[in-house]
Amino acid sequence: MSGSLWYQQAVALWRKDLRAELRTRVALGSMGVFALASLMLIALSMLSLKDEVFVDALGHSHLAWDNPAKMALLWVLFCFAAFAGLSHSFVHEESTGTAQNLRLFMSAHAVYAGKLFFNFTVLGAIMLVITPIYMLLTGMQVGGIMVFVPIMVWGGMSLAAVATTVAALASRAHTSGALFGAIGLPMLIVLLVLIMQAAKLCYSAHIDTISIVKDTGGLLSYGILIITLSALSFHFVWED
Repeated sequence: MSGSLWYQQAVALWRKDLRAELRTRVALGSMGVFALASLMLIALSMLSLKDEVFVDALGHSHLAWDNPAKMALLWVLFCFAAFAGLSHSFVHEESTGTAQNLRLFMSAHAVYAGKLFFNFTVLGAIMLVITPIYMLLTGMQVGGIMVFVPIMVWGGMSLAAVATTVAALASRAHTSGALFGAIGLPMLIVLLVLIMQAAKLCYSAHIDTISIVKDTGGLLSYGILIITLSALSFHFVWED
């Protein structure tokens, strides 16, 4: 199959899912409601968190609710929102009976790419809305812009890749709800560790080029790794 046909099929599936989402708003609705409810809880909890301090091993006092902690909580919110709204991307195809049509008329790689593009689009839309609101509520700063932007873009790409892969596995098991979280948790832990490492650099007083490449590059490499392995093995799951 030619590369142009593969790309056209992926774009066609992305457009189909996007039109269906704009009509039903299932993923956007569930993710948006979860994120907004979480923001309300965070705003209330800040009344007690903002004055908390902790003492490190060297005896230095630090604010517990500092910018890296705020960034970490933001990404925990994104992870739960993604799992709440993106788990249906393959389940919907199975429940409506359109999965068999996709298997007949599209390549497995095109299906995976189309679903990945769709999940990244939905997640990106939620992130664009929630991040400024979160920053206003918590006072989280941008920090180093050369680190902040890659964290948001590459972190979103990695999260969308994890959600797409896990959704495909869970849909074939017909127990998507519980299995989605069970399969995705190990991959999410690695993602959150990489994001927290980059967040420390983002709010560091001294940001050098080598550290930017190392920390943000690790986040990008993880996303590429998940996408590559998923694309290579997707046909075994999809066509089984």
